[in-house]
Amino acid sequence: MSTPTSAVSGAAVASVARAMRVLKAFADHPGGIALTRLSSELGYGKASLSKIMSTMEREGFVRRDGAGHFHLSWHLLALAFGHAQRVGISGVCMPVLQSLADETDELVQLAVIEGDHVLFVAKAEGPGHSLRLLPLVGVVAPTHATASGKVWLASLPDARALDVLRRQGLARVTSRTITSRARLLAELRSVRRDGYAITDGELDEGGRAIAAPIVHRGRVVGAIAVSGPSSRLPLPRLKRLAPRVQRAARELEALWPHEVTARDFGLGVRPPNGDGRPARRHA
Repeated sequence: MSTPTSAVSGAAVASVARAMRVLKAFADHPGGIALTRLSSELGYGKASLSKIMSTMEREGFVRRDGAGHFHLSWHLLALAFGHAQRVGISGVCMPVLQSLADETDELVQLAVIEGDHVLFVAKAEGPGHSLRLLPLVGVVAPTHATASGKVWLASLPDARALDVLRRQGLARVTSRTITSRARLLAELRSVRRDGYAITDGELDEGGRAIAAPIVHRGRVVGAIAVSGPSSRLPLPRLKRLAPRVQRAARELEALWPHEVTARDFGLGVRPPNGDGRPARRHA
């Protein structure tokens, strides 16, 4: 009896999914892992798992040592590193940004931390609305007035955050900019609790944004933010987006190399104007 095409397709996808789960499991076992333990962790039968491992070993994606433990192969790592080198960090990050932009139909931006500054280095836009806030790519934005800046400040001890704010100042960019150190510190405590930050017209009148931190080796190294006009991003919707923005941040964390700067994105950086307002409006 012939097997329906849909059934064959479904079986093939399931097999690939199992193989992908196996590869992901190696992230927690840099020293290799035995088949029995891998079977226990994944809940796969040893017989079917053995076939998967033998296939991946034959194709060069895993290797087996003398003790019978499996390791990721250098062939797989070379493919990953070669791809990253060819497309650059911008090319590696862009699919994550674009996916979030397509889903929210708003402007998505990536920021990196350099010293005491938050630098916007990449953006993606959804397919819809013609009315958008202008991006900050290539701009050093006022840290206290951006959602990305707040998630970085919130990762610092209060004394360190206050030191940054003393040196950078708390310029009033709009009528809603927070210029009180006490009020900003209180908001940073909320950001630490929630795991994301929001700005409400603090850098651009009539604009709102939400950002989640990108953490690498225990340190906030950047942020991903969604922003748009207040009319399209009422606060309840913005808060509902928080889990999706946080998931995008975790996806970027999994891709993050040792260190990233604006130069890795081919950018020179423009400072804000003397009054703290960036050279282009907030997004």
